[in-house]
Amino acid sequence: MFKIILTIIFISCPSISLSGKFSLDKFNIEINSNFLGEEVFLFGQKDEGRDLIIIFEGTEKQGKLFKKSKKGLFWINDRKDLDKIPSFFAIFSTPKKSINEIFLIPSITRSHFLIQSSYSEKLYQIREALRVKGLYFEDELQSVEESLFIKKFKIPDNISAGNIKVYLYEIKDNEVINFSQKKLNIQKKGLTSKFETMLEEQSLVYAIFLVVFSIVFSLISNWLFKRR
Repeated sequence: MFKIILTIIFISCPSISLSGKFSLDKFNIEINSNFLGEEVFLFGQKDEGRDLIIIFEGTEKQGKLFKKSKKGLFWINDRKDLDKIPSFFAIFSTPKKSINEIFLIPSITRSHFLIQSSYSEKLYQIREALRVKGLYFEDELQSVEESLFIKKFKIPDNISAGNIKVYLYEIKDNEVINFSQKKLNIQKKGLTSKFETMLEEQSLVYAIFLVVFSIVFSLISNWLFKRR
């Protein structure tokens, strides 16, 4: 079944090549007001005797980490502002490698902030917070016969615009022996993009717009209700 899927992908997307031994069925995703997420096919070729680790790492941005703490008789949420949090992070491997096994390959972990240390409580909490939102996951690549692999996954609807870098590491005896990289572009279009730009660059104008819109909407609703 998966071999048929790969064949269909190559026929329908003749521009796709396996340079770097892996590819995606799309390299651009547009976000608009109707965006509900997007499924992506990852596929490629694996050499015998080598393991593969593929990491998707989104654009770094500021983030917030909330942690419950007890003060007196009450539990409250402590907020911590964080830097360098990727907008999306996924690890695919074949054969399946746990995060603890990946920690044993320093040349990979030191290149990716979110998996730099197995003993960092803060990084663990960040990974779990992203996982809850569907923005972090670890999974196994599905083998097709002996040398091909495929994986279908979903870019969630809460993804931020920006580039997601895709890294492929070929591993032998816990050493990286080959490396290649591609890029998946997430771009916002239409009103979604305009409102986000207004929020970032003209927050006061955006706030006034929301207030005016709320008042007009309320007046129209009241007028329609009275007519009934």
